[in-house]
Amino acid sequence: MQVIYQLQLSALPVVSTCWLTMVCLLAGLSACSQSPAVESGKTAVSDAGLKDEEDWRVIYIQDQKVGYVRNQTRIENQSGTKVVRTQSDSYLKFKRFGQLLNLEVHLQTTENSQGDLLSYEYQMKNPPANSTTTRGIVKDGQLEIETNIANQATNTRLLWKPDYYSPTYMDRVFSESPMQPGDKKSFSMLLAELSKITEVNLAALDYESVERPGGTREKCLHVKMQQSLLPGMTTDLYVNQQGEVIKSATDFLGAKMLIYQASKEEALEELSGKELDLAMQTLVPVSPIPRAHETEQMVYQVSMQKDDPAKYLVAGDTQQIKRLDANRVELTVTKAAEPEAFPAADIDAEFVNPTQFLQSTDKGVIQHARAAVQSETNPWKQALLMEKYVHRNLKKKNFSTALASATEVARNMEGDCTEHAMLLAAMLRAQKLPARVVVGLVYIPNRKSFGGHMWTEVFLDQRWIPLDATLGKGGIGAGHIKLGDSSLSENGPTPLALFLPVIQSVGKLSIEVRDDHPRTQ
Repeated sequence: MQVIYQLQLSALPVVSTCWLTMVCLLAGLSACSQSPAVESGKTAVSDAGLKDEEDWRVIYIQDQKVGYVRNQTRIENQSGTKVVRTQSDSYLKFKRFGQLLNLEVHLQTTENSQGDLLSYEYQMKNPPANSTTTRGIVKDGQLEIETNIANQATNTRLLWKPDYYSPTYMDRVFSESPMQPGDKKSFSMLLAELSKITEVNLAALDYESVERPGGTREKCLHVKMQQSLLPGMTTDLYVNQQGEVIKSATDFLGAKMLIYQASKEEALEELSGKELDLAMQTLVPVSPIPRAHETEQMVYQVSMQKDDPAKYLVAGDTQQIKRLDANRVELTVTKAAEPEAFPAADIDAEFVNPTQFLQSTDKGVIQHARAAVQSETNPWKQALLMEKYVHRNLKKKNFSTALASATEVARNMEGDCTEHAMLLAAMLRAQKLPARVVVGLVYIPNRKSFGGHMWTEVFLDQRWIPLDATLGKGGIGAGHIKLGDSSLSENGPTPLALFLPVIQSVGKLSIEVRDDHPRTQ
């Protein structure tokens, strides 16, 4: 019963992480009518065009209000020069398997009157986890970034080009450069929460009548937005004649995430999201699968309405995909064979080195790895010992944390499946075993459903072999469906890009078991 209980509560941890980044991008649309810059060459405007402003937003999933945003613009004097400071504060509340999550995201930027970024600070709070803070300053054509995760600071640099825009540019792009039906626009800007440059592409469709909460309607231009760091995710923006984005809509786990411009009173009304359990509403029901995690192989039929499920599935040694038609595939999941030879790993350094989230050189991580392995020298047995160690010792199942780093998990030994996966991956790397994290779906026996999940893979015998410290069974059977993987390196795809297949597919997927083969003892 212990395994079933853990799976029930560990599924769908990725909701919180995905949600935060999407909110940062969308809720920051403060739609200020005045702006510190204009698009053509970022030409300065007169001081009279700069003024203090405030904007409020409300955030819904379906008909549940789950958060609000306050955006502020302040004009200040810095060493005799006017600068524009913006502050965006997002607050969210919802449940995951009955446990309440409280999330805060804070972003502050400083620009000159030409609209050039001078500095920024981003902070994510998700108690009881430590805050994550990133600070950046532009110097001599470089963006110098310091990121603090679990009280450990790392420093990186990005090339900063004159035509890059600050994270606040989405606030004013439509007022500075109005669009008409058929127009297209592209630009590059900093996505502060990821410390990366993203290319934003806008395509204007036509005018539509848009209803706000409360029933008022307004004529708006419908604009489709896509960006390079979140491939495949499209956001619908509705822009009024003043260049204000009064509504945005994004597909989110089979539902719609909606953000509306609102009054301060509307924004501060009590949140109803505490009644919304994202994990429960996004499970994928299936017929009961006896001993799903003790099977050698399963054959599934995976279907989607008006979409191609193959786009979201990963083919490899343990997953084979056979297309049936445009909306159906046959997915064969096979348990990985145990490695017997251990040649030197032919693998990129990103799967071995420490990262901001997988701090494999942290003293606590190293101590846990040594305690698990002890005198064992066989790499595969080492990996199994570490999987079992995390399973047994990460006892406090804290499901109010979105995503903690390995250092913090090693210190507190609490969390859900993301924390199990992070700690195990870091411990493997501490023992010089290449590792990465995996996102996908896992079968939850007492829910008779698949739910979002994270686990770990170790590279041995020149192939990736799955491990799941949440289960602690010595590898996995065929009850997992893989959607993506990541080294979590600073130069690799963003963590949210890893979670996108879950965001985009859950709620639209249908899974049917066609055949299974129990494990032979």
